[in-house]
Amino acid sequence: MKKNYNQADAEWEWYIGQLYSKLIKNLFIKRINCVVELAPGFRHKIADALKELDFKGTIYVIDNSSDVLTYVKKKYKEILPEAKIICIDKSFKDSIKYLPKKIDLFLSNHSIDDLIISTYSKEKYSINTNNELLNNKLLKLWEQLYNDHSSIKEITNEIYDSFKELFKRKNIELVVMSQYQSNSYFLGNTNYMNKIVDKCFNRIKQLTNTADKRINKLLDFYPFGIEDERYNGKYLINNTQNAINWIAGTIKKEL
Repeated sequence: MKKNYNQADAEWEWYIGQLYSKLIKNLFIKRINCVVELAPGFRHKIADALKELDFKGTIYVIDNSSDVLTYVKKKYKEILPEAKIICIDKSFKDSIKYLPKKIDLFLSNHSIDDLIISTYSKEKYSINTNNELLNNKLLKLWEQLYNDHSSIKEITNEIYDSFKELFKRKNIELVVMSQYQSNSYFLGNTNYMNKIVDKCFNRIKQLTNTADKRINKLLDFYPFGIEDERYNGKYLINNTQNAINWIAGTIKKEL
C-alpha cells in the first residue's frame, strides 16, 4: 500500500530493513549475486536491507501490480544504484518459471496476508488506492473470508503449493521472510487475519530449516539503545523481533 511518508514511516522502513540485514549477514557469508523478492508493495524495506549489505548484483522483484513495479524500478534504483533490477509482472505461481535456477536469497516482507487477500478479492494494489477505505474494506474481507472455509483451504493450499514448487525447482541458498502482525490487526481491531495467515505461514516455515532460538538472538536489536521505548516494548519483542514471525534458513533437502 502507498501512503504519504513521514519521519516515523521512513524510520520503520529502515528498522525492518536493519532486521533483514542482520539476519542475512549472519546466515549468508558469501557474496550476494542474485536476490528474489516477492510482493514488496509500495515499500522499500528489502532494498534498505540490501543497501546495508552493499548489494550490487541482480534482484528479481515479483508483483502482479504494474503500479507497484513502476514504483520499485524508480525507488530501488535510488537505493541500489549499482544493482540490476528485473521486474516480473506476474502472479507468484506464474512467476516461478521466469526466475533463474540459482538464487542466493529469497526475501519477502509481510507478503502472505497480501497473497491471500488479493487472491480472494481478485484486486490489485494501485497507486490511487485510498488507504483508509482500503483498510476498512480489508477488515470486512478478512471477516468474510474467515467464514468461508472452502476458500481458505483452496487459497492457502495454492500459496503453499507455489512455495513448495519454487523451493523444489530452484537452488535457493537462504530464505528470509517475515509475517509480523500489522497495526490494523495487532492493536485489536480484529484477529480474523491472524488465524488464517499464521497457519499458512507456519506450513511454509516447515519447508525450511529455521532455528528459532538462533533467530531470536539475531533479532535482539535496539537501534537507538535499549532504553528507547519505541524499540523496547512488548509490541516489538513479541512481534517484529520474535522468531515465531520469521522464516530464516535453508530449504529442507527432502522436499
